[in-house]
Amino acid sequence: MGSALSPQMQNPRMMHSAKVPAASWYALAVLTAIQIFAYMDRVALSILMQPIKLDLRLSDGQLGLISGIAFALFYAIMGVPLAWLADRKSRVKLIAACLALWSVMTSLSGMARNFPQLFLARVGVGIGEAGCVPPSHSLISDYFPREKRAFAISLYAAGAAVGVAGGMMLIGVLGEKLGWRHSLQAIGLMGLPLALLTILTLREPSRPKSDAVAREKPWRTITSLLRRPAFVHLALGYAIAHICSDGSAQWYPSFMMRSFGMRMAEVGFWVGMITAGFGVLGVLSGGFLASWLLPRDPRWEQWIPFGTTAVSIPFFILMVLSPNAAMALTMRALMIFFNAAGQAVATAAVQTFAEPHQRATAVALLLFLAALLGGGGGPYLIGLASDLLEPAFGEESLRYAMLVSCVMLVWATAHFGLASRNALKDRVN
Repeated sequence: MGSALSPQMQNPRMMHSAKVPAASWYALAVLTAIQIFAYMDRVALSILMQPIKLDLRLSDGQLGLISGIAFALFYAIMGVPLAWLADRKSRVKLIAACLALWSVMTSLSGMARNFPQLFLARVGVGIGEAGCVPPSHSLISDYFPREKRAFAISLYAAGAAVGVAGGMMLIGVLGEKLGWRHSLQAIGLMGLPLALLTILTLREPSRPKSDAVAREKPWRTITSLLRRPAFVHLALGYAIAHICSDGSAQWYPSFMMRSFGMRMAEVGFWVGMITAGFGVLGVLSGGFLASWLLPRDPRWEQWIPFGTTAVSIPFFILMVLSPNAAMALTMRALMIFFNAAGQAVATAAVQTFAEPHQRATAVALLLFLAALLGGGGGPYLIGLASDLLEPAFGEESLRYAMLVSCVMLVWATAHFGLASRNALKDRVN
């Protein structure tokens, strides 16, 4: 396709005063497709946990380690150095290489014969995906002016909802027909052609460069961001909310199978449809709302996550305590809508407190905390609590283990509120 960037695109200052070129929308579409594949690979394990548990004879605690710590710890550890590299080198090449890596490692997950092998394969998936979101956010921030940034990142974030939905639905069917091993192998290899398309058709927009930026060490970049209270509270609110949302998302299919006797394909279909519909609607609603309200007061970037997180709390409680599957799915849909709306705005708001050469690192710090606390701690803590509660509650132990995580949503709202109090003095762009 040649150069995917117009002259306006290559100069961020010109872009702020010009119409967004078609090349920017194309680049956003490719990055969103990568986001879809990332989440398909990520959630593939959640829908397959029950057959994996029976085949490999694993405990809920071990499943929590595989679906949580194995992925999230290395996703978190590698995210910051890869993001610092993306702030200085080619983001496009980094994204393509990482996409190829996690696709291969997802396929290798299907070949695991025991707990250690599956754990190591998930570590590889986590390392690969660590190089996806931060450089993508950085690219989008160069492709689009600030007034359209929240909407563009919301469209990108919608890829997560589509990926979760597609992964749930596709893997649910493949899991029943082909088994968990062949399902993981197939879903992993699907990402390789997209990696080739990325490296061949996307180009880097130019970035402001200086000797000082080039010499800036990673710890100085991180220290600069952590000196801004608004950024710190925004990141903490986002990450703490993920302890509940990520933990419950990993265990939700197993919860529906155990508590309501639903089949794998049935769970995959309903959870996929709900995630696709309400997740995409949520992120787009959050983006539209932010675009409408930000010109009135920039603190809406923090007020929207505060409000949507608070509203999602009663829906989460009703979801977990539902007496039937229909009510559990309905409450899940409402929770996903409000959760998605707030998270999309929160990730876009991070760019407000970061210099151009700090953008990927800022997103990586956000995702570092979210992965470590939410993606890593959430699933494991719920799995461990389920094992401890099993003698008293039997198959229903998972229900009450998930309920405990709701307190994290309350905690997260406090940080979003504190972020709004410091937003005006800490913003840099």
